[in-house]
Amino acid sequence: MNHWITLTADMLPEVIDQAELDAITAADTDGSVVDGIIQDVTASVREAIAANPANVMDLTRDTIPRTLRPEALDMIAWRLLKRFAVAVSESRDKAATSARERLEAVRAGTHRVIGPDGRMPVPPGKRPYVQGPRPAYGSGAPGLFPSPRRRR
Repeated sequence: MNHWITLTADMLPEVIDQAELDAITAADTDGSVVDGIIQDVTASVREAIAANPANVMDLTRDTIPRTLRPEALDMIAWRLLKRFAVAVSESRDKAATSARERLEAVRAGTHRVIGPDGRMPVPPGKRPYVQGPRPAYGSGAPGLFPSPRRRR
């Protein structure tokens, strides 16, 4: 499973209904506006991820984490509808605002994203530190040893 994906125009029907999509594609005859907005949103998502040093970036320049796909698509839909003067509903405005807030959380470090390898990066200060007991009486053997009893 790919943990980071490339956004494409084929994903737009997930957030834009067919009538709106037909109006947008009819107005964008060469497809440059749709592709440009997809690239702009991809760049802004990657920029927010890179702003937090705890996150791990994918070396491919046009991929984003799969977990941020819904937010990216909401932002793309909002920009496309605004660009082609299609009515933007209140729920779409809320979705785009929520998507921008989540990107700000990613930028601020309150929301980390999955790495390209599928693992969640954990900063060194949050990793558990386990220290085993020191071997008793200098034996150097591994394992747990009882504490010496006190003599009365």
